[in-house]
Amino acid sequence: MMTASCLVNPLSGYETELKLEPVAPENKIKVAVVGGGCAGLAASCAAAERGHDVTLFEASQEIGGQFNFAKVVPGKEEFHETIKYFNSRLVLSGVDLKLNTTVTAEELIAGGYDRVVVATGVTPRVPNIPGIDHSKVGY
Repeated sequence: MMTASCLVNPLSGYETELKLEPVAPENKIKVAVVGGGCAGLAASCAAAERGHDVTLFEASQEIGGQFNFAKVVPGKEEFHETIKYFNSRLVLSGVDLKLNTTVTAEELIAGGYDRVVVATGVTPRVPNIPGIDHSKVGY
């Protein structure tokens, strides 16, 4: 039997196995999340909703990571809504969002974080396909 999964909600298909319960105040920790794509957004929101003090560092001017490429593809406009959804969750859960911010290991150590989640994703590769360099190909 295969388990269902979701690109946006990592809990999908695991609702009965993984329960994210609030932490007791004395167990609250300081968490840094590096990368504002889907994984970083989900991790930030989950940690903050449990009661942890979360700072999300995103190098670009907006959250979304690879979704920002996908949302401009005809027929994939729903990715705009996913990014709006995560923006709302960040605000509601109290995540401290730092856009246009790269962070070094030294800065993370100096920040006194108890945990660091590295969710920086991938660098898109250019496939070796004839015509990839054509002006009508958006790569």
